Amino acid sequence: MVSVKETLLVRQTQELGRLIAAAEQKSLFDFGGILVVVDQALVQDLLRSATPLEGDVGGGFHVRVDSAETSFADGLAIVRLDGKASVAGKAASADVSVYGAIDVVELDSTSGVMKCRVSVSGVDAAHADVLGVDEPVRRLTEALTHGGLALLLGSIEVPVRVENRVSIPAVESHRLKIESVDLPLQVAVEDVKAWGGKLWVRVQVAIGPSPAPEPRRP
Repeated sequence: MVSVKETLLVRQTQELGRLIAAAEQKSLFDFGGILVVVDQALVQDLLRSATPLEGDVGGGFHVRVDSAETSFADGLAIVRLDGKASVAGKAASADVSVYGAIDVVELDSTSGVMKCRVSVSGVDAAHADVLGVDEPVRRLTEALTHGGLALLLGSIEVPVRVENRVSIPAVESHRLKIESVDLPLQVAVEDVKAWGGKLWVRVQVAIGPSPAPEPRRP
């Protein structure tokens, strides 16, 4: 059975290969838009401020998250959540570490806040036998993957504040007269990369009403 760390290492190797290829082609980023840089420490602080948190995640499991760690490097924005898991009707619980990666980043066109969502890569559990004998870690991973983590954690809201409108004041003088104008802006995430402890997000901006957001994967 492939371990969680091996799974993450494979993904990280793939993403690192893409970064190297892009750098060699001098296309790591197209600077035609706005570059937003999010430090992993900020995301970690946001997660830690939300802990402890707990709730039912499906499959009969109840999970409590006590701490969070982040690591943005080599193309992958990894999130680790440590806590305990238990099964309904049982007093015993097991220490668990949930590993995931930020794989969806989008901008809320109304608030300008950046929303990051975490997908589950796997779960490590100490003394998992207390959760049951029928492959408890696999069942817990499936429960978290299929909506359980979203129920527990939701999205990580990063206070970036990208405005979706621009107002140009009127100008009136003896030589020039310009009426005021209020323009809506389209803001959308075009590309996301992770390295050096940061999430590098390229945002495209254009004049016009914002369309429905299309999630982008790093």
